[in-house]
Amino acid sequence: MTIKKLMGLLLSVIITSQLVCAAETDYRMAYTNMDWWNKYNDEKLVGYIQELVMNNQDLKIANIRTQEAQEAVKMAVANQLPYIGFEGTAQRTFHSSDNEYGSMMIPSYKQSQFIMPLSASYEIDIWGKNLNNKRSVKKSLAMVKENERAAYISTISNFAADYFNLIKTKKLISNYEKMLEIQTEIAEMTETKYTWGLCSYTEVLSEKQSLSQLKNHLNNLKEFEDLLENQMVVILGSRTPSKIQVSDWEDVATFEIPSELNGALIQYRPDYQKMQLNVEKRGYDLKAARASLLPTFTIFGSIGYNAYQTGKMFTPSTFMSSAGITPNIDLFTGGAKMAFFRISKLGLKEALQEYEKVVLTSMQEINDSLTSAKLMRDNYTNGTDIFKNQKHKFELASQKFDIGAMSRLDYLKHEKEMLQVEEEEISSKIDYVVSTINLYKAVGGVDYLNQPAGTEKEAV
Repeated sequence: MTIKKLMGLLLSVIITSQLVCAAETDYRMAYTNMDWWNKYNDEKLVGYIQELVMNNQDLKIANIRTQEAQEAVKMAVANQLPYIGFEGTAQRTFHSSDNEYGSMMIPSYKQSQFIMPLSASYEIDIWGKNLNNKRSVKKSLAMVKENERAAYISTISNFAADYFNLIKTKKLISNYEKMLEIQTEIAEMTETKYTWGLCSYTEVLSEKQSLSQLKNHLNNLKEFEDLLENQMVVILGSRTPSKIQVSDWEDVATFEIPSELNGALIQYRPDYQKMQLNVEKRGYDLKAARASLLPTFTIFGSIGYNAYQTGKMFTPSTFMSSAGITPNIDLFTGGAKMAFFRISKLGLKEALQEYEKVVLTSMQEINDSLTSAKLMRDNYTNGTDIFKNQKHKFELASQKFDIGAMSRLDYLKHEKEMLQVEEEEISSKIDYVVSTINLYKAVGGVDYLNQPAGTEKEAV
């Protein structure tokens, strides 16, 4: 092979591998639904999701299981094709006994034998047993693909929820650090006030207790921050842990959710699709089990050479061929085949009940998620209004403090109260964003803001 041809071959291999990788990437990104995640206007989140899709071990395992199921389909297809095999024999009889056939006797002999046949067989699939088995395996493949899609929806949604909860936690830590500074000063001023005889010692203890509670709460938040980051690093599939970079709480985007959802959305859920496929699979299994009760017909044949000397290996006198058909029916199996048929029939009934159950469960989960999202939205709206009022009160207190109509101690208490109220707004905003993610997961990873049309028009 010349250098030019070798370079051309290497180039074609590289291009082919790149095309395969690109196809696999597109296939994985289709499950990711980046159009949805772009709605949150967070480039860092989008970047992490792209990294997750490429590196997460759970998603890789799901992809491998899909490939295994694809190979199982190829095996099922192979069962419908003829079998062709070669079973050659080369043997030497060094000393045989006398062989008697009635009155005829063949004395002991020595000889070599070389048999080189090609044999073929094909079961005529009159009743469709092999065809239905192949269809059943294909439905199993489709079910595995739904499991893979479910893994993508769940893993990415869980990561996104952790991401926004991390934003909330960091913002709360910042607020609690401010409150801790304020409360430290309040406790010191209250103790000074007690020294001057202007308050009781109970008030001093109360402020110190508040200070300790703030410290504990801040420590809990920092611990939760570390736990979230550790969990997110694992989901990202990274062996080199690093700090997760998140956007500021103020930059988190929110959007309005619909007041009701189309009932057809349940058909996009992986569990719904899987149970629908399972009913079809069990139907094919039942047909195959029924066909196994009927006779089978196998066509067979062989062609090759049977020589006793190597010099005559491929001569016309050593050529052999044969063909035939074998009908077969099991007359007595102890009831095993009928039992298998009844098991397949019961399996179909079970699949139908599972399908009915998943319909009800899907409707419940979508309803629950939508109700929760509405509640979180209302809480966020109310929390924003409450914080605006509290902020206005603090501004009035600041004006009184500036003109000397309020002590610094009272001013600090107003500031602390404002930060406490802001905590509710911080939590309610992120809780609302997370609820929109939970709703996205509940409807099967589709854009429920632009509800796709379906056969079922009733509202959820």
